[in-house]
Amino acid sequence: MVSVHDWFPTLAGIVGAKVPGDRPMDGVDQAAFITGRQSKSSRESLISFIGEEVAAVRWRQFRIYPKEFVQTTGNPAMYGLTGHRIEGNGFPAIFTIEADAREEVSIIGTNAWVIAPYLRVVGEYLKTLKAHPNPRAVNMTEFGR
Repeated sequence: MVSVHDWFPTLAGIVGAKVPGDRPMDGVDQAAFITGRQSKSSRESLISFIGEEVAAVRWRQFRIYPKEFVQTTGNPAMYGLTGHRIEGNGFPAIFTIEADAREEVSIIGTNAWVIAPYLRVVGEYLKTLKAHPNPRAVNMTEFGR
């Protein structure tokens, strides 16, 4: 797993530059993985957002959604033009992307143990916001906030 966030620390490491240490960084140095000196990525998790809200967490081979996506028709994209998200009775949807690349069958009933690392990843992220809050997300439909 490699994220666009990883390019800054990776390229900084390759050219011998220092990454700022006075704030949390979303990226990890992937130079060893990209150059083949390491067989696995240095990244174990990745948080994805919709606006300022956590939309998904990738942890190892699992993708966890705090809210489930509901698809609609009328658009070539998987979830359609007017797809939306709903609460899942207080439990996230969990998919193993190696076995279910289209993320069609949630495995929460048989792999609920994945909730513990999911909560750890999100908890560690939330702790960083106390001292280093994120800037407001760009939104093209909400004005005047």
